[in-house]
Amino acid sequence: MGSPIFHWKLDTAKKLAIITFLSNLYFYNHVGTLYQQMRGLDLLQVSSIWSIIVGTIVLAEVPTGILADKIGRKWSVSIALLLQAIGEFWYFFATGYLSFVLIAVLAGIGYAFLSGANEALLYDSLTGKNKAKQMAKVSGFIGSAYHLAFFLAPIAGGLIVSQLVLSKFLLAILLTAVSVTLAFLFSLTIQEPKNPYRHQEQSPLEILQGGFRQLNNPQLIRLLLFGIFASTYGNTLFNFFQPYFVENKLSAQTIALALAGGNLLAVYVQKNAYKLEEKLGLRIALLISSLASGGFYLMLASLRIYALVPVFILANATIDMRSPLISSYQNSLISSRNRATTLSLINMLNRFYEAAIGLLWGWLASNSIGNTFYAIGVLVILGTIVFLPKKFPPAFHVR
Repeated sequence: MGSPIFHWKLDTAKKLAIITFLSNLYFYNHVGTLYQQMRGLDLLQVSSIWSIIVGTIVLAEVPTGILADKIGRKWSVSIALLLQAIGEFWYFFATGYLSFVLIAVLAGIGYAFLSGANEALLYDSLTGKNKAKQMAKVSGFIGSAYHLAFFLAPIAGGLIVSQLVLSKFLLAILLTAVSVTLAFLFSLTIQEPKNPYRHQEQSPLEILQGGFRQLNNPQLIRLLLFGIFASTYGNTLFNFFQPYFVENKLSAQTIALALAGGNLLAVYVQKNAYKLEEKLGLRIALLISSLASGGFYLMLASLRIYALVPVFILANATIDMRSPLISSYQNSLISSRNRATTLSLINMLNRFYEAAIGLLWGWLASNSIGNTFYAIGVLVILGTIVFLPKKFPPAFHVR
């Protein structure tokens, strides 16, 4: 059923794109790490905040995925956005490491509500044949909305945070909280997919067991290992490029423009990622996108001063390029019956790895951010070579 409060004549993909845009207008993101350092956190503590978020996601991933299959994906998305809005208002008043830790726990629960439900809601809202191909296209469309937000927010944020002083940070945080609240309100207009979601009532244990059974698929397991061990570590890049630029005498305005430029280019890259698959096949597309990410990390570790800006723009633009490609193939291997739970299990395993290795990156970055970028680049390239799936079904080799 539609929301009794709103009814908008937009399909689910367009609504999710609008929600994605509003919920990612983080006007302080381009200096977020610098703000946390202002509050007394070192880079290991900054990394630990993300690891706490990820650890919370790991613990909450399956329960929230089960809940999504029980109450509907639409309400899970709305709950996630409500928690995000609460967290942003709390962030406005946060002081000290413990406050950031508690906000991270709240954020982790919100991420867990969103992760499997968001993708399952989108996929099961598609109609017609060849849903996997449609998924690649609409995922890229939503990904472009995400990067459009991250293009506009740093530009506006660069004007808001014209000086690295507390009052400027707080204004940017407040405006971010308002934007996320609007995203939550708009999420109430989403309609739950009707036909694909109707199935015989199951207990939570049966739903969980169904998710594990669907993971018992060699193709899906191989794709999962590739996603884990060839991770492109987008959050690590985002956290560390700010102090790295400051180390290299680059201004806050340069940081904002670099982030905006990277996300503007990412709008185009995300929206058209599926075309690379159509021309070259999924395996080659994944190979190119992953090796490019590893290569850009190596270049960031080697270059200095203003040469960092164009490389960062390219790195930021392409770091999520493979996400819609992986999503389309991954969803084709999972039935809709327990899609949210299965995706939650996959995300849980990815997040567990990310939380563990994030602490290592934070420890390394406390000594040298450049060496950290170098280590990540090597790991991404090795993970790609070892774990990239060898074969894909013919449908994913369209040229």
